[in-house]
Amino acid sequence: MLPSYTCPPSLVVPTVLHSIISPLTTQLTSLLLRSRLAIDPVLTPMTFSIATFCTSTLELFVKLPIETVLRRGQMSVVSSSKYIGNEKGLETIVDVGPYRGTLATMWLIAHEEGVSLGKENGIGKPGARAVKKSGRLGERKGQGIEGLWRGWRVGIWGLVGIWGAAVLGGAANSSGEF
Repeated sequence: MLPSYTCPPSLVVPTVLHSIISPLTTQLTSLLLRSRLAIDPVLTPMTFSIATFCTSTLELFVKLPIETVLRRGQMSVVSSSKYIGNEKGLETIVDVGPYRGTLATMWLIAHEEGVSLGKENGIGKPGARAVKKSGRLGERKGQGIEGLWRGWRVGIWGLVGIWGAAVLGGAANSSGEF
């Protein structure tokens, strides 16, 4: 839905980072496992599979904050008055947060946007005892670092499903073809 085929200058950094993470981790994982650690998919298939699963999980946790910033930047470009053309603005189901660059938007999400719940005195985790004692939990400005990794559960379940299917498929195929 972006209005042109060229990337707006404000989105170059998050777009490049988002695009380079997957190929970089895939190539570096393969290179590292084979050349430095002598883990080969033919000689040690289970170890190779577990190592690639771990690097895919690491990739997910690196990519999610960048993807969040990129999507917010894209919505910022699409909803700007330059591209909409009317005074009303773009109507969305969810309010679009501001985009101020890659690191500034991450800081904004973690420390300034929204409210997260915490124990009032700042000691320990909020729980049933804290609610019983004080009657309410303290509110803290910002979503916290968790706001950058929304969607990690879905990503992990996807990785587990793909990895599990590959493991089961590999076990089923090794039952004596030749």
